Amino acid sequence: MASPARQGETSKAERLPDLPPRRRVFVNRNLRLESIAAIGFDMDHTLAIYQTEAFNELCIGMAKQRLMEVKGYPREIDEVTDDPAAAVRGLIVDKREGNLLKVDAYNYVTRVRHGLRFSDRQGRRQIYRRGRIRVGRPRYRIFDTLFDLPEGGLYSQLVALKDSEPKLIRSSYEQLFKDIRETMDTLHADGSLKARITADLDRYFLKDPELEETLRRYRDAGKRLFLLTNSELDYTAAVMNHLFSGRKAWEEHFDLVICSARKPRFFVAQGSGKAAGRDPCPGLANRERNCFIGGDSFWLEQKIGAFGDAILYFGDHTYGDILRSKKSVGWRTAMIVPEIEDEVTALAPRRRDLHRVAEIEEQLEDLVRERDRLRAASARAGPRVAELDTIIARQLSRRAVLQKRIKTAFNPYWESLFR
Repeated sequence: MASPARQGETSKAERLPDLPPRRRVFVNRNLRLESIAAIGFDMDHTLAIYQTEAFNELCIGMAKQRLMEVKGYPREIDEVTDDPAAAVRGLIVDKREGNLLKVDAYNYVTRVRHGLRFSDRQGRRQIYRRGRIRVGRPRYRIFDTLFDLPEGGLYSQLVALKDSEPKLIRSSYEQLFKDIRETMDTLHADGSLKARITADLDRYFLKDPELEETLRRYRDAGKRLFLLTNSELDYTAAVMNHLFSGRKAWEEHFDLVICSARKPRFFVAQGSGKAAGRDPCPGLANRERNCFIGGDSFWLEQKIGAFGDAILYFGDHTYGDILRSKKSVGWRTAMIVPEIEDEVTALAPRRRDLHRVAEIEEQLEDLVRERDRLRAASARAGPRVAELDTIIARQLSRRAVLQKRIKTAFNPYWESLFR
């Protein structure tokens, strides 16, 4: 619970009366913005927010075509359909068993999907007898960015097809995932996927009307801004030119722009970046000569004039953006998770249910404590213990109904992203 405002202070609710929860920032430690000298941004899924369903549909369609043409997969795979809810960030692929897994904070397996079918508790225990897994083993791969989700969706569909018609797909589950992974990588690397995207930018990106104003406010507050992306110069120019209004060249909103950064390797010594030059590609004038290719974080700090924890970096990739920048060079980090906005929005009508569940859990704690005390204290307390058992059972039933109603706000297969 928030503490009451001191006399003369304005509460947060009064300062931000019209800011809905879905638009707020969630923090796990204090950050004094006056201590931040420079603010950096990744591009893909950070400043440039993709139309996820359209992007996933494109990736899966191109991957199926490439699997048939290059890897020799049967034409029947073209008939499988995309399910937008099939995969979420944070899932783990068990390549040996052909499963998608959800684990808790201690790496205990909580949900298992094989193809289009979920395993019950007994089925999970048969495969994962110890309950928990070692996610660092080669057997597993973590989905820690939105770019991974098309792989998860396509893998589930093809595992189901392989199981139903084994003669169609003879490769192992592990080889199947390897083929999908290599195919997706190739689509990104050879430029074919990006060519399709840049040909129809309106279809694949959401425009944020507050983007330019937000960057302007940061600069007016004395912050130096930089863009740090793994995307190539021409793709970055096309996307950023599309997202900005054109009243001012997009790169002029930044003190420094670095493309083809090769994160996470960017956070170990690589040397200086290469200057992009004047008018290096369409959509990038580079009049300020502030655009570069490659380099490393130490060179960036020198160019931007800020170091270590005086830099705040926004990104979407758990490892490449957040963990490595924090551990290697000590930058402060903020993770962009667009899916949370959807969850917060969907939960808003369920707030009363959430409060009721919390009340019931408090009551259950008291009831169970009283029942256990009576059991231990006296054999003559049987009638009261029986009464408490009835009340507890009734409250558990009520809680189950409310929890089921709350779950409708989340992904139908995987529930809440962070649970």
